Amino acid sequence: QRVACQAVSDAGTNRLRYFTDHVLPKLIRLKQKHTLIYIPSYFDFIAVRNLFLKRETDFVSVTEYARVSEVSRGRARFLQGRKSIMLYTGRAHFFLRHKIKGARHVIFFGVPEYDEFYPAVVNMLNEGLTNVEDIGEDVSRTPMSCLSLF
Repeated sequence: QRVACQAVSDAGTNRLRYFTDHVLPKLIRLKQKHTLIYIPSYFDFIAVRNLFLKRETDFVSVTEYARVSEVSRGRARFLQGRKSIMLYTGRAHFFLRHKIKGARHVIFFGVPEYDEFYPAVVNMLNEGLTNVEDIGEDVSRTPMSCLSLF
C-alpha cells in the first residue's frame, strides 16, 4: 500500500498515521491472530510500540536489545496464539535472523533495508503451524496475507 507524502521527511509520520487510521482498527476489529509486523526502523518501532501501549493492544516484540529469555517467551506466546501480534525489528532480523513461527499475516511497516529480507520474512508465513492440534485452533483455513506500507 503506497502512503502518499509531500516530502521524504514526512514519510515516517504519514506511514504511522495511515497505520493508525486504517490498518490497526481493522486488526482490532477482526481480532486477527498470528500477525507479524516487520518494522525496519527502530524509531518507527518505538512509535508503533507506544501506539500499541496507549491503546492497550495485546502484543509481543522481538528487538535486538531484548534479553534471550524475553524473545523466547514472546516467540512461544506468538506461536501458541496467546499473543496475536508480534513486532519484529529489522535490526533484530539483521543481527539474529530469528525464524519466527506461527505467522499467518505479515505487515511490512516500510520497505526492508536489504532486499533479501523481504522474501525471508514472507517465507516465515505458515512456518510452525502445520500441527494445529498443538495450538488448539484451526488456523489452516485462514488465508495468509501480506501488506507492505511504503
